[in-house]
Amino acid sequence: MAFEFLIVFIPMFIVIDPFGVMPIYLVLTKSMTAPERSKTLKYAIVFGASLLVAFALLGKAILDYLSVSIDALRIAGGLLLLVIGVVMLYEGDTPRSRRKGAEEPEEEPHSPEDVAFVPLGTPMLAGPGAISVVITLTGTAEMHMVLLSLAAVMIITTLMLWKVDLVFKVIGNAGTRALTRVMGLLTSAYAVQMILDGVTGYVATIP
Repeated sequence: MAFEFLIVFIPMFIVIDPFGVMPIYLVLTKSMTAPERSKTLKYAIVFGASLLVAFALLGKAILDYLSVSIDALRIAGGLLLLVIGVVMLYEGDTPRSRRKGAEEPEEEPHSPEDVAFVPLGTPMLAGPGAISVVITLTGTAEMHMVLLSLAAVMIITTLMLWKVDLVFKVIGNAGTRALTRVMGLLTSAYAVQMILDGVTGYVATIP
């Protein structure tokens, strides 16, 4: 039971990457009051989790409608995650908000609704990589285990963002960069395994 949980929890935690979310969350909420920051966090977590739960429950039906096999999704999702992992490895010292292609967060004050849904809820928490992993996991693990792992990741993410100032004081910027690189390596490794599983599954269907 515990091993099955970890098999699902670990890749989900890696791809949602709460350590990578912390810098952008801190920047976007720095001008907010404590109640506004709490409201932003609540909206972002609920919205991001709802999206991932929806894809966990309906992802297979969507794939069937589009005539896309789970092996094709594994390969496509693996390629996407591989790109994300490489970016995390080589740009781990740059916050997500400042990476090439990402929008610079504005300096003027934000309201909770301005940032909770986009970019925090999606694509920061429920991005393409997370959605691909969730749908893929529903094809290899029990649904209740996927939902339980998702709930655990979101609870941990909530606690980390709720105490983001304390987390930064404990691990510092250098610690955050190091953890980002480690997660980049793990993401890349998991991506390669997804691609291999997809190719193996597809080859097995060839007469």
